[in-house]
Amino acid sequence: MSHTRFAALAGAAALAVLLAGCAGSSGSSPSSDGGEGEDLGLLKAGTLTVCVNLEAPPNVFAEADGTPVGVEVDLAKDMAKKMDLDIAFSEYSFAGLIPALQAKQCDTIISSLYIKPEREEIASFVPYLLSGSGIVVAEDNPADVTGFDESLCGTKAIGINGATGAGLLDEQSAKCTSDGKEAITITLTDKASDALQQVIAGQQDVYLDTAEGAAYFSKQSDGQLIPVGEPVGEIKIGAASLKANTALHDALADAFAALQEDGTYQGILETWGFESLDIANATS
Repeated sequence: MSHTRFAALAGAAALAVLLAGCAGSSGSSPSSDGGEGEDLGLLKAGTLTVCVNLEAPPNVFAEADGTPVGVEVDLAKDMAKKMDLDIAFSEYSFAGLIPALQAKQCDTIISSLYIKPEREEIASFVPYLLSGSGIVVAEDNPADVTGFDESLCGTKAIGINGATGAGLLDEQSAKCTSDGKEAITITLTDKASDALQQVIAGQQDVYLDTAEGAAYFSKQSDGQLIPVGEPVGEIKIGAASLKANTALHDALADAFAALQEDGTYQGILETWGFESLDIANATS
């Protein structure tokens, strides 16, 4: 694969930038200064420290200088503002987000984290977006994949370590073999940039990501990548905080409700073209 061919994609999505130390703190003692005089058990006084994975454009990614941007970054900033707090972002691999929260290296995760029963055993969530999973293939679609269906049987597919898409691939592969078809060869990575490069280079047939991520990467690739099939598995994304910290959960919920009430939330969705992912559109 030509590095020149991939430059537009990698630059636009800021996928290949290695970020070290986005603003954030770790190892600090919990603080009783939680904004508006309430004890929110924050890692750093007066600051909401947010764990993020910067490999999920357009939800959460980074500009060339490492500055976090995206629809969820905007939501996090405005939620912190409603709480009368500064904000800091700490970057982790996607699989490292929940362990970082459990280790109290941040106060909350606001980073494309699907609300799933096993995660709700660890954290409380404030739902703020809808999502699903989508498939991306190279422009010539060599394996003739038609969507999240039996056309995936026998293909080489790549997903993000710790993300829902990885589990979906496992489930579909098991279905393939139970139907007497060839299993899916599944590879996992921590970086979307690696996955996309492998699909463009023909090393992988399929990349499974969030539906919004799949659409974004396809748009930025100048035709080198295309989405196929319909998004699957409507699911909610939310801000996660430790279950024991009910004060912080309630403060996050109140802040998000205030953004909905004053129109800020809808404005953010419009800015990023996310109107269809308004949490109010959830079917359950």
